[in-house]
Amino acid sequence: MSTTFPQLDAITGVLLIATWASSLLYMAELLQALYYFRNFKKDNWKLKSYVAVAFTIDTVNIAADYACVYLYTITHAGDLVYLTKQNWAVPLHVISITCVALLVQSFLAFLYWRFAENTIINTIIICFLSILSLAAFGGAIFSALTIMLFPAFKDRNKIWISGIIYIVTQLSADLIIAGALLLELMKAKSLFKGERRVNNMLNRLVLHTIQTGTVTAVIAMLALIAFLINDKNNICIGMAYLIGRVYILSMLSNLNIRDSSRPPNWTTSSGQRGTVRFARGTTYNFSTLQFCPSEPHSSDNGRAKSSLPTLQAAANIPETQPPEIEMVPLGDVKQVPEV
Repeated sequence: MSTTFPQLDAITGVLLIATWASSLLYMAELLQALYYFRNFKKDNWKLKSYVAVAFTIDTVNIAADYACVYLYTITHAGDLVYLTKQNWAVPLHVISITCVALLVQSFLAFLYWRFAENTIINTIIICFLSILSLAAFGGAIFSALTIMLFPAFKDRNKIWISGIIYIVTQLSADLIIAGALLLELMKAKSLFKGERRVNNMLNRLVLHTIQTGTVTAVIAMLALIAFLINDKNNICIGMAYLIGRVYILSMLSNLNIRDSSRPPNWTTSSGQRGTVRFARGTTYNFSTLQFCPSEPHSSDNGRAKSSLPTLQAAANIPETQPPEIEMVPLGDVKQVPEV
């Protein structure tokens, strides 16, 4: 009796190649995580716990990817019935990756909130981003549960609606966050026309925002296209193997861009702090590119506390210029509560 194997290139081969690429990204992610925890020990414990939780979930995600490939290629090699189904590692991958996406998107959205002014438009943007992130999370969970109930490839049409909602909302959230941060940085650039050194620093921040904010959107778009073309293979799943690594690298690179060797409240050669302060305590110290926590403030019991990171960068400011320029809305300025 002749036995016809399915096309393994699009079922197990693409997943195997995806784990190779994912492993390279995970090594970069591991190095970034070690750098963060070694060089920014003074960060708020809440932020460090947040990073640790996101990194741990992503580690579970990549372990599920390895398990998926091993079960297909080793444990159940040659099992035609098993090759026509999605094993338990696939829904685990979907659930863990959407948790990572929600954590990183929340981090970047909060970063934008700290950087932007307190306006109605910015409030609407934050609310809309929250809706998109929750919609993506709900679509992913529903898709994972459907795969658990109907694991066969022939039943993948049952996750068409939830899968498309998941990918589209996640993609939209990534693009909006990147675009919103980019607009705020461009506004900052307009304040320093003619200041070559300052603009070079801001250009680096703009480039960094574009790189970290659009890669996940591009991968999600390619996965969506592959899913729409043929939902009976694992090409879309293989592309999704990379998203978790890219999300964590995005968050860690935003944290590690800071200068760990320079304290937040350094002074210039003239003995004056040269700063330009934006809304909600976001401060640019122009001399070396930094992305540092805002300087600690004393609590009632006299102990210093630090808040979530804010964007910073530095340059020598002449003594003739005022040491500090406040750029906050008129009226009473309320101190942002500690996170």
